[in-house]
Amino acid sequence: MTTSSIPSKNNASEQAVNGVFILVDASQFAVVWRVLEYRFRRLQWLSLCEDPAEAPTGPLLIHVGHDQTRTLAWFLEHTQGIHCMSWIVAPLGLIELREHFRSLMQVRAHDGSECGVRFYDTRVLPAWYQTLSQEQEAYALGPVNSWTYMDREGMPCTIFGRGETEVPSSQTLQLSEEQEATLLNAALPDIVLQQLEQSGNPDLEAMPQSERYRFIANQIAKAKRQYGILSVDELAMFCSLALGIGQDFDMLEPVAQVLQQYADVPASLDRTSLQC
Repeated sequence: MTTSSIPSKNNASEQAVNGVFILVDASQFAVVWRVLEYRFRRLQWLSLCEDPAEAPTGPLLIHVGHDQTRTLAWFLEHTQGIHCMSWIVAPLGLIELREHFRSLMQVRAHDGSECGVRFYDTRVLPAWYQTLSQEQEAYALGPVNSWTYMDREGMPCTIFGRGETEVPSSQTLQLSEEQEATLLNAALPDIVLQQLEQSGNPDLEAMPQSERYRFIANQIAKAKRQYGILSVDELAMFCSLALGIGQDFDMLEPVAQVLQQYADVPASLDRTSLQC
C-alpha cells in the first residue's frame, strides 16, 4: 500500500460496536499500514484525521473486539519503546469513539487560538490527562471504561473513565494559562531530547536509552530554576554540555561564573555576548 493510496477508513468499519480499541500514532509507527493490509486485514479501523491527506501520519483507531488477545499482544510487542500505542475499552461503536476522540484533538488556548494536542502519543497522554479539570475529565473520559498505555519504563498504566454509553455533545476543551504552561513544561524534555538526537549528539548516543529522558529532564529543571534558561536552543546547549562534561558541569568555577552572569541578564535581553 503506497502512502498516496492510504484510505481514511476500511470497508468494515461501520459494523464495529463495543470492545477493545487500539489507538496508534502512525507518524511513529508507519508500518501499521502494511500490517493492516497484509497481517490483520479483517480488523476494522478509522483514521482520526478529518483531512484524508493527513491520514498517513495521523492517529488511527483500530477495533480488535473482545477476544483478539493475540492481536493486542502483537501490537504490544512490535511497538515496544515507540510511545505510539494505547488501548481503550469502551462501550461505544468505532465511529462514535472516533468522533469523540476527534473532538479532543484540538483545544482552545487562553488567548482564544486553537492548537492540536497529541494525546495519542503516550509520552503526552499522562501529562494531558493530569492537566484536565474535573469537568474536562468527565467529558474526555466519559465514554471510556479504561485507557491503558506503557510508560517510559515499559510498565502498563491505566486511566479509568466512566464507561458512559452515550456520547457527550461535541465540544472543544478550553485550557487555562496554567494548564498550557503545565503541558508545555511536560513536553520540554522530549522536545530537547529529540533535538539532540536529530543533531547526532555523540554523548547522548553513548547513554543508554532508558536513562536519557530522566537525565535531560533533570538538567532542564536545573537550567530553568537556577539560571532562568527558557528557550529550547539554550536548554539543548545546557544539556549538551552536561552530557559532554558531566551532570554537575555547572559547578566548575569558570562555567559557574558565566552561568551566574547569564542568570543575571533578563531573558528578554541579548545574552549572546556572554562567552566562556
